[in-house]
Amino acid sequence: MKMKKKTLVIGIISLIYTVLGSSYIFFPDGRLNEVLSVKSGLAHFYAFSALTAFLMLVFSIVMLFISRFRNRFKLKFDGADVILIFTVVLSLFFIFFGAEHKKIEAEDSAQSSIKLCEWNAADNINEKNIQAVFGEFDADIAVFPELGGYKKGDKPEQRLADLFKKAELDFAEYRVYVSEETEGNIAPVTVVLKKTLGPYDIYEERPATRFGTLYLSSRATDSPPLIGLHTAPPLPGLMRIWQRDLDLITELAGKHQDAIIIGDFNATMKHGRLHSIRTHTDVLDYAPRFHSGTWNTNIPSVFRTRIDHILIPNNKYSVTSAEIKKFPNSDHLCVFAELQSLGD
Repeated sequence: MKMKKKTLVIGIISLIYTVLGSSYIFFPDGRLNEVLSVKSGLAHFYAFSALTAFLMLVFSIVMLFISRFRNRFKLKFDGADVILIFTVVLSLFFIFFGAEHKKIEAEDSAQSSIKLCEWNAADNINEKNIQAVFGEFDADIAVFPELGGYKKGDKPEQRLADLFKKAELDFAEYRVYVSEETEGNIAPVTVVLKKTLGPYDIYEERPATRFGTLYLSSRATDSPPLIGLHTAPPLPGLMRIWQRDLDLITELAGKHQDAIIIGDFNATMKHGRLHSIRTHTDVLDYAPRFHSGTWNTNIPSVFRTRIDHILIPNNKYSVTSAEIKKFPNSDHLCVFAELQSLGD
């Protein structure tokens, strides 16, 4: 009777894990995943799928070892053992194949390239960061989803100018664009562009995600339109706003098919309707398989989740490099990417 009860309990746990995990990993376009992945609690379970799979893997191995030990490691397996073995195999699949991974495209010297950076600095940036982004990497476009001036309500230009000076870089070579201020202590979205891209105009202000959206269009025909944004996080009291923000990103991808959409989504591309986006590709798909997560810096790389994104138009660019770098002054990692034009 005890064995039957044990098998039933383990079977129920494994079934729930299999359904939830498979819907997210293997069937992200399905209605089940679309609904469950934006529910409170489950949203975080899905976001940290590798960590969840690892914990289930350890649990299953420990339970299997205990069962084998009690049975003196006989070759005979009961129902619970079979379920545990299945859960081990499934967890390994989730860990190794849970995130999209693509090969870096070969570089074509005949085509123009552009360097982008996305980093939620949590309004905490210094001259070393500026040197890394605009000096060492030499970014053409940098989007900081949470960066303001010295005080709440101040524009970030003077702060950036001071940091560029400390980093011994020429701030006059760049233009700065800032989203509207939002309520609370969250700084606005700030976009820094090289002047060589030509002047940009803010062509829309609405609709906007919770913590700011910038719609930028270049007057130069060979420079990409940009949408920089910062969504609400999936926290109690903000779940509906967060889901609305994700729906807005999906709509923006369909409406602005030539734009690069970049920022802190507070979601993976498998949350809600984001995976239904077919017009754009996420640069993070080209980062190293076990070093593509952008949050949280305080956990091992393999368990981090991808919530900061650079979505590029499928018919405009290829990815020639993608790198994730950790800075000590934010819980988000910084995304560096180099794109190459596909030409006409």
